[in-house]
Amino acid sequence: MIQQLIQRMVDAGYTQNAAALEVLTADPLDLALHMEQVWNAGGHPVGPARQALLATGKFAAYAPPAGSRAWDHLGYSYALENTRAVQILRRVVRAFRAGETLGIPLADTQRWLDATECLLFGAANPLSPWLSTSEVRRPAEDVRRNAYDRVFGVQLAFGTDDNQPSTYDRPNVSNAQFVHLFEELLFEVWQAISNVKNSSGVNSSDDDRIYRIAQELQFTLQSRRQQQLLDREELAAATALGWTELSFNANTPFIRDCGVTGTDEASRCKSLGLKVGLPAHGKSEAMFAMAPDLSLFLRTLESDVVKKGTAWVLYLDQPPPASPPGAPTPIGEESRRLITEWAAATGKDLKVRAKPVDTARPRLVSVQ
Repeated sequence: MIQQLIQRMVDAGYTQNAAALEVLTADPLDLALHMEQVWNAGGHPVGPARQALLATGKFAAYAPPAGSRAWDHLGYSYALENTRAVQILRRVVRAFRAGETLGIPLADTQRWLDATECLLFGAANPLSPWLSTSEVRRPAEDVRRNAYDRVFGVQLAFGTDDNQPSTYDRPNVSNAQFVHLFEELLFEVWQAISNVKNSSGVNSSDDDRIYRIAQELQFTLQSRRQQQLLDREELAAATALGWTELSFNANTPFIRDCGVTGTDEASRCKSLGLKVGLPAHGKSEAMFAMAPDLSLFLRTLESDVVKKGTAWVLYLDQPPPASPPGAPTPIGEESRRLITEWAAATGKDLKVRAKPVDTARPRLVSVQ
């Protein structure tokens, strides 16, 4: 949601840096109102009172087109959250609010603190449903952990920010086979990428297998989206982690006020983590790098464009010459980057076949 807002502002004439600073120093209510606009455009109509309120927000002119899901896939949030960046920001906010161990924040950083407390940690949130928290389920991190478990069958690589085991609500259903299926698909996509320009020798690509695994992954993911289930949690997670990514995207005012520098998101996150006594994940570079491509890849799988005869969407850079007008846009470049960074983050060689997945029958979800 955050990165998409900035892109719409750039399309309207802002420079990238100016748009980022405008968002990072915005009033929390303006950001919350824009979340409502995104939710409304994504097929979740809001009532007339909220409709009137939305028009008063600072970013009202940058609402996405009706019918668009203008936020990242839950996989984007999972990749970024594993860096431990949110927990590091929790310690940063606590340090600034409780004393002066990190120094005295300038005005821009104080505005960033207000928005971070609101979007990530629920301080005086005027539209609190966006954190998907309440007296029944809290805090927001536990809501996201529950969603990751349900959709991907995975947990974060760490416990709480005080290094205790997480006590989030374990779901009774979980897509436990997701990672196995997903890595098998990445292997098949890599074989196809490797053989695109292979004019002689053995061609090990298998479009039919790519299609069948992609179809099964689509079914697996959409089994958790019945009746638009988890849409609110996905948008809340995408906003929180999008804000987190933007905060580390450059040497922003808050980064400078914390007295750290870096050449990219991961180096800034690691430096800040060391400063507040909570080391970032050792593979943070790969996690930051793959998050946008993972989002696009998963959205493509769920969009139903990968059909018999269009498996090339996942591994080509351009549609085949004989493609009809209106053919889907391939994501081969993004797939290549995703395979590289997923392998770096997990330590798994995706260019070597693991135990093949049986795609002869539909695979539903596991019940734990």
